[in-house]
Amino acid sequence: MKSFYVLFLIALLFTGCSVKQESLHVKREGLEKLTNDLMLLGENVRYDEARLFAYEALNYPHVLATRYALVSPPTFHNFLINTGLKERGLCYEWSEDMMAHLKKARYKSFDLRWGVANKGEFDEHNSVVVVAKGAPFHSGILIDPWRNSGELYWVKLDEDATYHWVENLERSRYFGTLHP
Repeated sequence: MKSFYVLFLIALLFTGCSVKQESLHVKREGLEKLTNDLMLLGENVRYDEARLFAYEALNYPHVLATRYALVSPPTFHNFLINTGLKERGLCYEWSEDMMAHLKKARYKSFDLRWGVANKGEFDEHNSVVVVAKGAPFHSGILIDPWRNSGELYWVKLDEDATYHWVENLERSRYFGTLHP
């Protein structure tokens, strides 16, 4: 019982770290930058799809942050989930929810793939990778809403200084748009 009170006090201490949703919104410069980055994925990428994808990828993490009652930093949010004080918001759940949302638009220019770093380790991380339709996994852009607590982080997959990404083919087929 004493450990419950300690966890409760720790949770109270960090309530000031709750993500302030009113400060999260799609910024024009981010929208333009992500749209341009998506356009560079391939010559057959359509501008209208790149713009829509960029908007949804930047906006939807804010929706998820509210849904998850997100607390920052992400590792503390994970702690709260693992101790039963929160229900959802682990990186793989962000990925599942982001893919489900992004798939609804049925983009003709893009495929959604599942990236994993440090698979099976304590610090395993999962995220969405977007590639030009039919392009290889390593040519993609990482779409990571978990890393910055609902503020989208994106980077060319091979330029991520924090993680080395590989594809989880099973999850790419199940959650993404990769077909056997």
